[in-house]
Amino acid sequence: MSSKAAWVIRSSKPNDYDQVLDLIQTAEYLHQHFDWVDALSLLDEAPYVMALRENRIVGCLACPPDPPGVSWVRLFSVGFSYTPSNLWGPLWHEAALQAQVMGVNHAAALLSADWFAPLLENSGFRHSNDVVFLEWKRQPLSPATPEQGSIRTMQYEDLASVTALDQRAFGAIWRYSEKTLQHAFRSAAVARVIEIENRIVAYQISTESHYGAHLARLAVDPNWQRHGFGRTLVVDVIRRLMRTTNWKMSVNTQLDNTHSLQFYQQLGFKRKGHKHPVYELALNS
Repeated sequence: MSSKAAWVIRSSKPNDYDQVLDLIQTAEYLHQHFDWVDALSLLDEAPYVMALRENRIVGCLACPPDPPGVSWVRLFSVGFSYTPSNLWGPLWHEAALQAQVMGVNHAAALLSADWFAPLLENSGFRHSNDVVFLEWKRQPLSPATPEQGSIRTMQYEDLASVTALDQRAFGAIWRYSEKTLQHAFRSAAVARVIEIENRIVAYQISTESHYGAHLARLAVDPNWQRHGFGRTLVVDVIRRLMRTTNWKMSVNTQLDNTHSLQFYQQLGFKRKGHKHPVYELALNS
């Protein structure tokens, strides 16, 4: 436990749940990472640090490494009448120290609001990329079948193989751990894989809500790309979900991933105006 001016900084405890929930629900300033993991479920993981004043939690920051070696800022919440600039410094200082001790070598944040950017920049984070959104609305889609292999519904038992594929398909900070993919699988409306000789070579996980469908994850093994597997999976999920009340599907990718952007645009997805900046910081350097 350490003290910074009027704040007492300590790691989270499972019995902090109610106070953190209240902090999230009433916060004037709140940053949450975009994925399936509920930040409240991470209270027994580190780094997850609290700022207390008079024994009351007035701010918290969670960045447990996931994937291994990468700490995404998953939650930064500031209590009513407190300012982010007061709390970010001491919280990030403690969280970064813990992350370095754990062997984490990279930190990242996906901005959900503009107010967060100056705080990250003052701590050494640099704007490295942008996550952009695309949307598909009802339009003709020609059938797509894989050149080889077969497509089927993903099973829970597939998650280890899907995780290994995900590790091969994405760069270090964009990979998903098996724990994250378990959360994604449980939230899925449609999850499908393509396999060749009992080996999974591509997969997709999609969700749906009253806003429409969302292609949450699509990956093809680098050794099996350019065989039409990605197109097969996207056409398959659109046709399945468009049978319901959904009439549009969204997807996001990185601005510098020109191959991914071209792929979705060729399928009829169109860029939407908003984007979310990505900030990164090297640790242990």
